Amino acid sequence: MSHATDPASALASSAFKAHAIRIIGIAMSVFHVYTALFGLFESILQSGIHLIFALVLTLMIYAHPRIGGGAAGRWASRALAVAVGIAALVPLFWLVINVDYVMGGRMQFVSDVTWLELLFGCAFIAGLLELCRRVTGPVLPVIAILFLSFPFISGLPGVLGHAGYSLGEVVEIQFLTLAGVFAVPLAASASYIVLFIIFGAFLERSGLGAFIMDFSIGLVGRFRGGPAKVAVISSAMTGTISGSAMANVLTVGTVTIPLMKRSGYPAFMAGAIEAAASTGGALMPPVMGTVAFVMSEFSGIPYGQIIIYAAIPAILYYVGIFCTVHWAAVRYDARGLALSELPDWRAQLKGRWHLLIPIVLLIVLMEQDYSPQFAVVYSILSVVVVSWLRKDTRMGLGAILDALENGAKGAVLVAVATACAGMIIGVFELTSVGVKLAQQGTHIVGTLGMGLVITMVVSIILGMGVPPTISYIAQVAVTIPMLQAFLKASGVDPQTANAVSHFFVMYYSTLAVLTPPDALASIAAAGVARSPVMKTAWHATRTAFVAFIIPFMFVYRPALLMLGPWQEVVYAVAIATVGVVVLSVALEGYALRRLTLVERLLAFAAGFALVVPDPLLDKLGVGLVVVLGLVQLIGRKTAK
Repeated sequence: MSHATDPASALASSAFKAHAIRIIGIAMSVFHVYTALFGLFESILQSGIHLIFALVLTLMIYAHPRIGGGAAGRWASRALAVAVGIAALVPLFWLVINVDYVMGGRMQFVSDVTWLELLFGCAFIAGLLELCRRVTGPVLPVIAILFLSFPFISGLPGVLGHAGYSLGEVVEIQFLTLAGVFAVPLAASASYIVLFIIFGAFLERSGLGAFIMDFSIGLVGRFRGGPAKVAVISSAMTGTISGSAMANVLTVGTVTIPLMKRSGYPAFMAGAIEAAASTGGALMPPVMGTVAFVMSEFSGIPYGQIIIYAAIPAILYYVGIFCTVHWAAVRYDARGLALSELPDWRAQLKGRWHLLIPIVLLIVLMEQDYSPQFAVVYSILSVVVVSWLRKDTRMGLGAILDALENGAKGAVLVAVATACAGMIIGVFELTSVGVKLAQQGTHIVGTLGMGLVITMVVSIILGMGVPPTISYIAQVAVTIPMLQAFLKASGVDPQTANAVSHFFVMYYSTLAVLTPPDALASIAAAGVARSPVMKTAWHATRTAFVAFIIPFMFVYRPALLMLGPWQEVVYAVAIATVGVVVLSVALEGYALRRLTLVERLLAFAAGFALVVPDPLLDKLGVGLVVVLGLVQLIGRKTAK
């Protein structure tokens, strides 16, 4: 038997690889915790080292698919892996080693790249695109390639027009300046996003996730459709920390989806509910899966203000899903869990409430205007300290090393994707097209409503296959300035336009992981539920349909972001809540009983009337809701 096919040899190789990944992952996390405690390096050096760690882990974790069969295919695959690794890492090591030269003389955009810099730049871009494809799938790299080709196409009409740029100019801005790959997205990933991912890994390893699940089951598991309501509550609490809808599905969903199926929900509906509930985690304050901190960086809005702005829309999101889940429980006659299956939520809270202290500490430190690095690194340390308050939650050395490794693995996708997203920003920086779109977008599109629809579509497309934070970052130079121009042209004051535009894009970037065809959260949920992927994805989109309306609501009613007098805020929240509830009734076709076609149309009309901020339409919407309620009550009594 040859050495290559020896099972013992393969097992040893696999074990060695696992140990290597663990050591590199721990080293990556330690590096970031150390620099957060004792000071970050210069931006390009910090980002370069961060990206080296991420690309090495990518090469080890995400193998290229086998090229052909047999020994020839095996050797071709290995040769390609080596070539990609060399292309991506050698230029990056050269950049880190020569950082003084780059920062001293090359950081200015001077368009005089040497042949070595041109060679390294081209190789690096090609290698990064391939590794990004392995981590995120093909959508983001394809978009980046389309943008990279744009500077070479001269003579385009209107705002897209430019004189054309050389290969040297494109390579220089992407590889040798802070405007391309090493722009703000990767710098944010290297300086503090990675720390929040490590923080989430420590919270999960401390047992917080299990506590949230047990608490949620004990609290609402006994009610009609209890497991689905558990999914909504636990996913909201878990998702705000992880920020990843897929991770949320694969942790919370492995418990809630089987419970939903057992209680009477069809498999596709169980998966759809979990996917919709998991997706909203990135919208729920206080952590919001790191997007709140990134948004603060780009918008200039303090973190404490962002979580205040985010509160009402996030609650409306989960109110809509909770109501949809309840009406679905009526439709499918889904039962609650037996009392013998329910943990005592009071005992859970009493025994493990201390695991929430690090989150409270993080919020307090951020509210006190400490830097994100300071706040999160001391929150990470507090997780270990707090875990020792009780024997059954105590983290030992093994648990700490596990958390460091898992945090680094979780940061790989963000690091690689932000580097790739930086290429898009680099193209806009080079060609100034983003500025032209912001200046002339209102003349191109016309009305605010049409501008919102276009922004929604672009945000969902750019969000395919990537985390919401990355999609949001990629659009900072594209859709957000254009949307701000639409809002200002409609008479919205600059402060409100700034907040509304950032939140609008962030919402649809988040919802992109739910919608077909590239519905990552729905795919993960369908895998757990063992249901058809597209059927699960479409029902997940329907379950979260209200979420697609909410951004339009807070554009037309900024009071939903707590922008305005408290009387306006109270009124807007009341109207929006009624609208969300009645739209959920219309979607499921159930309330006190099954809705007739006329009643369902009435519910849709009432819901959409309450979206538009017009006093007459508000009164009409409330009136239709009252009529619908009376018809339902009379019909229910007649049926009895």
